[in-house]
Amino acid sequence: MMATPVMSWPELEADARAYLASTRTAVDRALDAFLACKRPVGRPGPPVAGSAALLDALRAFLNGPGKRVRPLFCHVGWRAVTDVAPDVRLTDVGVGLELLHGHALVHDDVVDRSVLRRGRETVHVACADLRGGDSWYGLSAAVFLGDLAALWAEEQFQCLYEPDIPTAAREHLGAMRAELLSGQLLDVAEASQPFGTVTEALAVIHAKTVAYTVRGPLLIGAAMAGARPGTVEALSAYARPLGEAFQLQDDLEDVITGADNPDGGEDLREGKRTLVVALAAQSATSGQRATMGRLLGKADMSQAEMAKLRSTIADTGAVQQVQAMVATRRREAIAKAQDGPFTDSGRALLITMADLALPGVADWPEVTA
Repeated sequence: MMATPVMSWPELEADARAYLASTRTAVDRALDAFLACKRPVGRPGPPVAGSAALLDALRAFLNGPGKRVRPLFCHVGWRAVTDVAPDVRLTDVGVGLELLHGHALVHDDVVDRSVLRRGRETVHVACADLRGGDSWYGLSAAVFLGDLAALWAEEQFQCLYEPDIPTAAREHLGAMRAELLSGQLLDVAEASQPFGTVTEALAVIHAKTVAYTVRGPLLIGAAMAGARPGTVEALSAYARPLGEAFQLQDDLEDVITGADNPDGGEDLREGKRTLVVALAAQSATSGQRATMGRLLGKADMSQAEMAKLRSTIADTGAVQQVQAMVATRRREAIAKAQDGPFTDSGRALLITMADLALPGVADWPEVTA
């Protein structure tokens, strides 16, 4: 019997990138096909006035551009365990994760009163436009459309209840959803604090990003492949720093990105208590805190006021602190991937996902807090 040739790192990395690209394409196509079936035309019962337009608003939101990181992490979890070709049901689960993510975003935007999401109208704004800008109609419709997205996600997760799927996959899904909800509740509770605290900001990150974006999808995919406890622990150890870095970089972009970002400043206008804001408040002078208190959460903030708030936050040193945290956590995640009991292809995928989730961070100059 001929030995399987050992691939070099450049070959493994190229294979990982090709695999992730093809997986993302497969998820996009499956999501397209799923949403195309969700039309009221031809369904039994009388048509509901305006329902088609509302469904179109939800489908447009769900089918928008995205990194599809949750479905990708689900596939990476499988490949970390085995080189056997992935179960076709992983794609169904991946579509379910995207639908669940859509559900969370629709409801988050209602709670945060967000007008834009990545430069596009949020669902409640799009729905309000259908009734001449009726905001109550838009908010009401968005609440139920978010619930509908969660129901659709559950349809895709039904494959996890088939007898040949390990029960651990369902348990990880349940834990992920519970942590997501707890993070949303904590996010709302924290809104009463002027700037939030570092402890609370990290707690929200762990529930809404570490657990829901990275660890949960990874562990679901690994469980479907029959992962052993040691592999589960190693994947969790990788997910923690990467999930933190993923959210911290997202928070940073809102503070340091200029007018070229169509979504720039939305978190600041909404007054979100991110870690960068909490750190800035912790180190700020009384004058800087006064400026932050006056501008943070001001929905009609002018460009000049936005520039002032951003420069105030940067002057506290918080931006540099968070940049250092992102870079440190990326290195820690890669070290966990290199040391873990994973397949060679799985290890390459975990390392490649770190760069996909944190674009550009590998090229940052050395930053110290």
